[in-house]
Amino acid sequence: MHTIISFIFGLFVWILPGKSPTEADITQTVGVSLRNGDASQLSARFAKTIELVIDTEKVEFPAVQATHAELILRSFFRKYPPHKFRFVYRGSSDRLRYSTGNYETGDQTFSVYVLMRQTSDHGYAINALHFRKE
Repeated sequence: MHTIISFIFGLFVWILPGKSPTEADITQTVGVSLRNGDASQLSARFAKTIELVIDTEKVEFPAVQATHAELILRSFFRKYPPHKFRFVYRGSSDRLRYSTGNYETGDQTFSVYVLMRQTSDHGYAINALHFRKE
C-alpha cells in the first residue's frame, strides 16, 4: 500500500511541473506584471504572435512576434510607469477568456484589454493586448 501511495505521489509531482498555464495562472501573471511594469514576465505568457495595440504610441500590430512585443512593452512601461492596475471585468466564451482593466500611471489612465485563447494542450496563452488612453 505504501508503495502505491509513493508511486501516485511521485507521478503527481512529476506531472505538475509540465502543466500548462491555466486561465487563473495567466490572469494572475497579467495583473502582477501590469502592477510592476514587468514586460518579460508578461511576455512569457504570450502566444508566438499576438495582436498588440497601444494607441498613445501609435502601435497597432495585428500580428507581432512575442519577442518584439516584449520590447515594445518595455518601452511603454518606461514611458508610462505603473502606479496601479486593477481588473474591471472578466469573461469567457468557448475556448476564449478575456479581461479588461484600468492601468494608471501618473496622471493618465489606460483601458487594458487582454484576450487569451486555449492552446492545444488545454492551457491558455495571451493572443491580444490593447492599451487605450481614457
